Amino acid sequence: MKFMSTDKFRTIKEPALGVLKDKGSKFNAYLLPVKSEESFRAQLDFVKTQEPNARHYCWALRLDPENLIEKSNDDGEPSNTAGAPILRSLMSAELINVACVVVRYFGGTKLGVPGLIAAYGGSAKEAIENAQICEETITRDLEVTFGYAELSYVERTARETGAEIITRIQEQDLLYVLRVEKSKLKETRDHFEKNHRLRTRAL
Repeated sequence: MKFMSTDKFRTIKEPALGVLKDKGSKFNAYLLPVKSEESFRAQLDFVKTQEPNARHYCWALRLDPENLIEKSNDDGEPSNTAGAPILRSLMSAELINVACVVVRYFGGTKLGVPGLIAAYGGSAKEAIENAQICEETITRDLEVTFGYAELSYVERTARETGAEIITRIQEQDLLYVLRVEKSKLKETRDHFEKNHRLRTRAL
C-alpha cells in the first residue's frame, strides 16, 4: 500500500513510546520527530540521560522526503539485529523525518539473533502504533512583486491556485511570498505571469 503522493509524506509531530519485554530484557522504543541529523543526535543524547543504566541504545532514522536519508546503528548488538529491524519498521509505516531509539535493559538471558530482531523491530512497531501519524506537504515559496493596481488580481489568483500567502510587504510596490505545493510551483507561477505587470521569483 502506498501512502505518499508526489508532495505528501507521513510523519509525526509528537514523540511516542513503545515497550516490549522478552525473557527478562526490556526494550523501550522512543519514536521521535526529527528534521536533521543534528536534531536527532541531540534527542539521542537526551534519551541516554533519561535511561542512563541501559545496556544498548540502538536506533534508525529516515530523513528528507526529497533526498531520502536512511541510517541505523546496532550499538554493540550483533550486526543487523537491532538497527536494521528498527529501520524496517519505519519503512513499513512509510514514516519520514522520524527516528526511533530503542533502549535495551538486559535481563540475563540471551535472545539469539531471531529474538533480537523480533524484539527491536517489535518495540519500534509498538511505538509507531502508539504515535499520532500525520501528513505533511513538500512546499516551495514563490515571491511576487507588483503594483497596487494588481492587488485584487494577486489575491484572487492566490485563492484560485490554492497558494498560501505567508508574507505581505507594502512599500512603494507590494511584495508577497506565497507557499505552494512543490508539484504545483510551475503551474502557479505561470498563472501569475499571465499578468505581465507582475514579477515572480522562486525562493
